[in-house]
Amino acid sequence: MGYALPEIKKKGWTALVKELGYAGATKFILIYEAGDGNYTRERKELFKNEKIDAIYKEIKK
Repeated sequence: MGYALPEIKKKGWTALVKELGYAGATKFILIYEAGDGNYTRERKELFKNEKIDAIYKEIKK
């Protein structure tokens, strides 16, 4: 159902180069910062009292 990670990487790079050129695409990659913290732990805490059905209904809205 989707692209494999290497294909996403290739398509993403191609899109960046098309829009920004090689220099701009390279600058974008160099300034990109991954977030900090522990995503999984934070989500477990955030949704600890929620039922999956309620979360699903909220997403569908």
